[in-house]
Amino acid sequence: MMKFSKIAAGIALATISMGSIAGGPLYVHEKTMQPYKWDTSKGTIPVWTDGGQLIKDKDGNDVESFTVLEKGSTFNVDITLPDGTVLEKNVPLDRDYTFLTIAQANAVTADAVAQWSNVETSTLSMAIAGTIESQTGISDVNASNVDQIYSAENGYGFWVNYDTDGAILENYFGIPRDQVLGIAFPEIANEETGEILEATALMNGWYIDINDTEGKMVQGVFTHEFGHAMNMSHSQANGHFTYVAKPWFPLHDGVAGCAGTTTYTNRGQAPTDSIETMYPFINVRGVEGLEQGTVNVRDDIVNISDLYPTADYKSKYGTIKGKLYTKEGVEYSGMNMVARNLDNPLYDVITQQSGNMTQGLVGPDGSFTISGLTPGGRYALYMDPILAGGYPTTPTSIISENEYWNENEGTSPALDQACDMTEIIVSGGETKEVEMYFNGYHSGIQYTPLVSAFVVDHSKNGKKALGTTLTGIPFIYDSVQNSFETVVTPEGFAPLKATNAAMNKTATKAAVLADMDGNGIAQGAIWDLRSNQLTALEDPSNNTCALGGQTSVSSHAIWDMDDTGHIVVGNSRKPNAGGNECAPGAASQSYGVPTIWDTKTGKATLLTDGLEFIPSRWGNSYEVLINGERTEAWVRADRVSGNGKTITGSGNNNNSQLAWVDGKLRDLFKDFGALNASVISQDGERIAFGSQRGFGRRAFGQGVKVWHAGTDEITELGGLRWCDDVPFVNFGMNMCAAPFNLTHEDIAANSGLPLMMVMDANDDLSLITGRTLIGGMPAGSTIYLEGIGWMTGEEFFAKQGVIEAKNLMTNGIFGVSANGSEMMAGLVGASTPITIEIDANKAFVCQDGVNQELSFPKQVVEAVKGGAEFGRCEHLDDKY
Repeated sequence: MMKFSKIAAGIALATISMGSIAGGPLYVHEKTMQPYKWDTSKGTIPVWTDGGQLIKDKDGNDVESFTVLEKGSTFNVDITLPDGTVLEKNVPLDRDYTFLTIAQANAVTADAVAQWSNVETSTLSMAIAGTIESQTGISDVNASNVDQIYSAENGYGFWVNYDTDGAILENYFGIPRDQVLGIAFPEIANEETGEILEATALMNGWYIDINDTEGKMVQGVFTHEFGHAMNMSHSQANGHFTYVAKPWFPLHDGVAGCAGTTTYTNRGQAPTDSIETMYPFINVRGVEGLEQGTVNVRDDIVNISDLYPTADYKSKYGTIKGKLYTKEGVEYSGMNMVARNLDNPLYDVITQQSGNMTQGLVGPDGSFTISGLTPGGRYALYMDPILAGGYPTTPTSIISENEYWNENEGTSPALDQACDMTEIIVSGGETKEVEMYFNGYHSGIQYTPLVSAFVVDHSKNGKKALGTTLTGIPFIYDSVQNSFETVVTPEGFAPLKATNAAMNKTATKAAVLADMDGNGIAQGAIWDLRSNQLTALEDPSNNTCALGGQTSVSSHAIWDMDDTGHIVVGNSRKPNAGGNECAPGAASQSYGVPTIWDTKTGKATLLTDGLEFIPSRWGNSYEVLINGERTEAWVRADRVSGNGKTITGSGNNNNSQLAWVDGKLRDLFKDFGALNASVISQDGERIAFGSQRGFGRRAFGQGVKVWHAGTDEITELGGLRWCDDVPFVNFGMNMCAAPFNLTHEDIAANSGLPLMMVMDANDDLSLITGRTLIGGMPAGSTIYLEGIGWMTGEEFFAKQGVIEAKNLMTNGIFGVSANGSEMMAGLVGASTPITIEIDANKAFVCQDGVNQELSFPKQVVEAVKGGAEFGRCEHLDDKY
């Protein structure tokens, strides 16, 4: 025997409150790799129900209560209690009042267990057998005695606890009572056989709507939680159409854009009775709570029947058995696989997650089995990403495009169109075996997500990247071998104590932060990636001044390294009080100073030409006076040219670009309106930056400019176009669309070009990557090719037929190799870190209707300048 750990309870709690687990078992018995299950041959599973707090009614009688209106509470409506008592609005309650009784809660419990017990193709049977008090002597499970239930073996059956005031949630589980409606999970099992012996549910009596006088709207919570107790996980079939779909985030009951697919953009479009019971979200203040209390959608019926099948279940219904693969033929776990009956799409729909039966225990697993198909039904099979939450099998993103399965299933986007669909029709007892592949070309630009990988720098030779995993473990990624090597220094230091680090061109050295003396303050260091040794960089404050960042407390900020690895730039700190060292306990009372380190000697040189640090006009801090003309709250050095000649930096909010050429300061913001960030040619002679004049609503975008340090000339590179590339949104309305129908020229006359932030470039700035900014927020990636001009990331990848980018479009390419053929990109705002490796050594042009694969970028650009069209012929008009 083994009691499920409290970790299991925590997982169930998190997924119930926030997430979604695609259909299948919640837990798998590792010894047999089969789901934990009740032995239904033993007969009906006994359900033991809790008592409740004793609250006086209007006649002075004690009433066992599930939901209590607490003394001192005030409501903005009159409330009529089930016993006829009227509580006037806006009047604080003089005592506790019963709202729902234990008898009412037991009636809801009985209805919920009946929903699962009445599924004809399942052998599961549950029924209320008595009270928890009759088995344990505990009349009311509450925060003071709940450990006698959750930490003890109480006997065979399903134990339903009523948490009247939410105190168990808050005091035992540590979760606020206003965040979770209920928790349920199998708790005790026979570890030799995987048989569930005990399960528990905790129902939150505090979170009941004031209009739910009979407990009908909370019915769905009970039925849902009891499904978990039977070892059912969440599923996503229709519920997201009601709870997630928005006008700006449309969802579909098939593949978007294909014939017969319905688009959902608002609550109320899908019938409420089509929401599956095991969907992870519920509205207990409306009819959805009532409707989710019934087990009427095939998704729920099939999932309980898969766990507890009748003898004739498989012979009466059909099955799809398949595997999902990447375009390279690697099995792909974590994707929601959906079989939807074309003639009854909302009620006869069944989902299973690829790999849900192994739950990540055996490596990549694309297997899925969808049972319970109606004989003769016309089913469409497609993939659908799970939208939120924690899962037994880690959920994954679509790394290509949503598509239907068809008999000619392949990987070529030109031959296997997303809307190509073959109906799957099976008879009772028949199994249809399928293989499904993500679309994607094996030629041209390759777009490979590195899931749960956060790359902080990409070497200029394009061959290696430095980063951390989701759990903070440092790694070196080799793009030639497509391999990860985790790295820990012999001294045990964490060599990536910040989100910024930098490598030299050949990826033999890295500049990082490390707490080398164990005092809790990290400082700059050079990490020799060949010998795996760290060498400290000089700290002018002797590691006494520091500032807290995203991942560490450090006395340095490390930003960039030159090609040879001899120069590192960033910031060191000086005390507000003067001198070099901060007093004990005053580490944060300091300010940053742009700094250059010579890695051969480790020595630091403060980069202060043109900068004066003066007491701030507010607080006790310091600010920076630039060339005696204007102030910034802070200034940093954040980029160095490949040859080490030129350094650029930014000021407060990145809205102030500066440059030091051979140590001499130039204020690019004052002189040219330089904003956000800059990129430097390898020889340090040219600096590119986004620019504007004015701020806020008066901002006038001036596109990207290049400053020539030697001649002081400016080259205008322009930028994207309003309406053609970027919508112009004003007060929530797209001014490019009807009824306004403004053009780029109309908007540019008053607002200039869309604002642009440059991110990286190749050595000669003939390829520059950037990011469009709308309202100061990232709004999409951009790419500049000398001789072609600017285009959005969507246009770039769509024209090249890079289907992998369609559902996982980067909003920023931050790493570009010296020749521009290898890149690293990311997704700002993603729930988990995702870095995308872009191999662009080859790309396509369309010449006289014929595809030509050429070296990128130089051959491609020359071909376009000669009259070819950028992209594959069959994808020139694609839109992502």
